[in-house]
Amino acid sequence: MRSPPTKTPPFKVEQPLRLNIMADLNKRLSELTKDYGVPGAALAVWSGGTLSEAAAGVVNLNTGIAVTIDTLFQIGSITKLYVAAMCLQLVDEGKLSLDAPVRETLPDFKLADEDVAARLTLRHLLSHQSGIEGDYFKDAGRGEDRIAKFVGMLGAVTQVHPMGAMFSYCNTGFVIAGRMIEVAGGQGWDKAVRQRMAKPLGTPAFSTLPEQAMRYHTAIGHLGAPGKLAVTPIAYLAPSNAPAGSMQMACARDIVTFGRMLADGGVAPNGTRLLSEAHVKAMHTANVVCPEGLHIDEVGLAAFMWDWDGDGVMDTFGHDGSTIGQAAWLRYHSASGTVFALLTNGGNGKGMAQELMREVFAPADVAPKDTPEPQGEVDFDPAQYVGRYANVMETIEVSAEGDALVATIVPSPAAAVIAGTRRVALTPVSAELFVGVAPGYTEPATYHFLERDANGRAGILHSGVRAHKRVMS
Repeated sequence: MRSPPTKTPPFKVEQPLRLNIMADLNKRLSELTKDYGVPGAALAVWSGGTLSEAAAGVVNLNTGIAVTIDTLFQIGSITKLYVAAMCLQLVDEGKLSLDAPVRETLPDFKLADEDVAARLTLRHLLSHQSGIEGDYFKDAGRGEDRIAKFVGMLGAVTQVHPMGAMFSYCNTGFVIAGRMIEVAGGQGWDKAVRQRMAKPLGTPAFSTLPEQAMRYHTAIGHLGAPGKLAVTPIAYLAPSNAPAGSMQMACARDIVTFGRMLADGGVAPNGTRLLSEAHVKAMHTANVVCPEGLHIDEVGLAAFMWDWDGDGVMDTFGHDGSTIGQAAWLRYHSASGTVFALLTNGGNGKGMAQELMREVFAPADVAPKDTPEPQGEVDFDPAQYVGRYANVMETIEVSAEGDALVATIVPSPAAAVIAGTRRVALTPVSAELFVGVAPGYTEPATYHFLERDANGRAGILHSGVRAHKRVMS
């Protein structure tokens, strides 16, 4: 892993921009939903002191009801930025510490590895460095004690890598952080989100429960490849995983409002200060650097960070979200005052998001990086890569077909509703990094082969922002 840079980016608007694309935003969004097979989408962009909104497609292929700018979509793991912000509010209040053991707040906390359980900190959780199996999605019910019950079920959960060794995306860790918010703040999850975030931001439609969202116009997810989509049979992930992003719903405008608060040093558009500027900077300071070529450069406290202009300083921040048949993107670029939120309900939303971000951020002279491509022939020994790699969410079987590698991804039974088995041909970019495009999609995924043994065999396959341990040669 590379060492994190010591420089920190600006957090105040320097050169507000007004984007020309805004004049035709509805037309453009409508075109792209069709191009990428997305049933429905909502987009909000703040730039040059102006909010622009657009909506296209339908909330549900079965009903044909149109998406509007007020439609609520599931925001998935964008929720994790809210979790980090609430944790840091409690740090400001002296009720939590980033670097104290979790057990100071949750004395009965248990994991399969007692040493990890004893030393784990909130910083490990918020920066995805805990090493805990990250996609432990057991349903602990719907009551107000659901998050406490879930955390109480973690005693058998193992490590996918040693604590602090690398970045590996960890939903489980954010549910633990959510429980710490409940205990330290003296409020249940749903009330804490309303009192600490939704109300002071001025986003009353932001919902943590289906019964809240029912007051508004809502979208349902769709599963399957573009052109072969169907309404998902399951609307939400487990309620007990709410702090990881299983149930939250919002309109695109709400997410832009939250992004503007972070881009403006912790002050909401309505003038309410939610976070100290020091803690916003803490969210945007690297705790871990990602493998070279990953589509995320560095990770702060929940915040994903990118150097989009290539000057070595992280200038763009945000998070993605994915639930059952819905996906969402938040990006904010403080120097230009540009905030982008896209919400979708199926299809190739990632491809559409990448294209829209390039267009929206072009006037700021920043853009998402393309997935690395081979710069020449890469010499590699297939035997060092072939094998079975697994975590609790999926197994990836890497096999050799001639001189090429193929990854067969098989989801666990709990994850099968989200994605089926798929085969992906892998193209080498370097001896460590391969890329491949899943059937029906356009954006390549990365496959990093890490932790080589004495024979040069990879011990970790890092893909989908997650570590998978080698379990069979």
